[in-house]
Order: sequence, then structure tokens, then C-alpha cells
Amino acid sequence: MKSPRQWFLAAFSLMITALMLSGCMPGGVAGGMPEKAGPYKCYYGDVDYASVLRWNGITYMDNSDGDISGLKAGDKIGKIRYRKADHTCPRDPMLDGDATLLEVGTQLYEVKGYKTAARLMAGDRLYEATDNPSAQTINDLLDIEGKIKTVRFVSGMDGSPLKDFTPEASAVFIREYPKLKYVPFNQLAKETKQWVGDKYWLEIEMNDGSSRRVVYNAMFAAFHPSGYATPELARLVEAQRKLIYRK
Repeated sequence: MKSPRQWFLAAFSLMITALMLSGCMPGGVAGGMPEKAGPYKCYYGDVDYASVLRWNGITYMDNSDGDISGLKAGDKIGKIRYRKADHTCPRDPMLDGDATLLEVGTQLYEVKGYKTAARLMAGDRLYEATDNPSAQTINDLLDIEGKIKTVRFVSGMDGSPLKDFTPEASAVFIREYPKLKYVPFNQLAKETKQWVGDKYWLEIEMNDGSSRRVVYNAMFAAFHPSGYATPELARLVEAQRKLIYRK
């Protein structure tokens, strides 16, 4: 079970995709020499990596909190060929078959019922798309249309449930969120002044029991993953948020 601080950091990592795409955040400085000269950025001492992989030009992140017992792995599609954590001077940007923390040789599988562009199994872990240059809509990124069971607010500190959307509001969110135009997070971060403003955490629960965490920025009416709410959807989220505090 994650501690409140660990859960918060995991949720917050959704908002730093720009860093995750490079795959690392220096965690300390210590003595040492680069492995090799060249254009690659070198890190000395500990490096705190988000668990990310790249496949077919898409970046995926480990979903370490959701219940994936209802998911089934499909066909093998490849394996990890390069692990950034093994290198003081890792290559950047990541190439297809690269991972930050997964061991070289880890098998990659389809997830039955989902497009490979949205979800992969790496060994027994679920990885979900966080950046897809070909995506036009949220559904292109996540492949969730027709698969959402319910939506709720959760605590940004420990992930505990706060309030489910009402059935009527949930139905609207389930219909409209997948249709939103996909905006890559690097672009979204620039347009929202590096994501400033009040943020609320949502959890989208799928029919198969898995879930996807979503962050909503009230100042810019923006979601991550990753686009702007319609006026209707922005009003709906705000109205549902107020229900959390109603006696």
C-alpha cells in the first residue's frame, strides 16, 4: 500500500510528462565519470526515474495503483531492448524498445480489449499511453470509449475516494471526455503557464475493474490526460466538485 506522500507523487507525475519523456530526474550528486563522451546527458549518483517505456513512437507509463486482475494479456509484440537506468549517460530521446526501469528482455504484450496504442503489458505490469503524436482525441490516446463504468473525485494526498459523480453527471462525462481534442502535455503546459492553478484528482473506473487517474485544472478547464474541457464539461466538473462538501 502506498503512503499518502507516495500516492501524491505518483499522481503529480501525471503532470510532468515533459520530464518523463526524457525519462529521468536527478536525485542526487555524487562523484563519478561519464560512461562515454558524446551528446548524451550524463547523470552522477542516484537518478529517480519514472517507469516509462516507448513503443511505436508512443510513450507509456506504468499504472502502479489500479486493479489489473480483470485484464488479460494478448499476443507478444516485442521486448525491451535498452534500459536507461543501466547507463550513466543514457540516450535521449528514447527509442522504440527503450525503457527507464524495465529490465532488458522484458516481454511486451497486447492487452485484450484495448488498442496497442493505448495499453501494453510489460511482463505482468500495465503500461498506459501518456504521449501519442498520432492521437487526435482523448480516445485515440486512451481507448476508453464505451468502457468507463464510473467517475469519482479522489484525494490528491492518498488516493482515497471522495465522491462519485451522480449517475446523470457520470453519463455526460463518460460520453464527452473521450471526444475531447487531444493536446500533447508539452503544449498544454506552455498554454497553462506550466499548469498553474487549482487542481483536482479524478479516477475513471473501467468496466474491467482497471482505472485511470485524471487531473483537472480548474483555472484553465484542462485535463491531463490531456486536453481542454468543453464549457458543458467544465460546468459539470465544478458542480460535482461542490457536492463533495455538501452535507
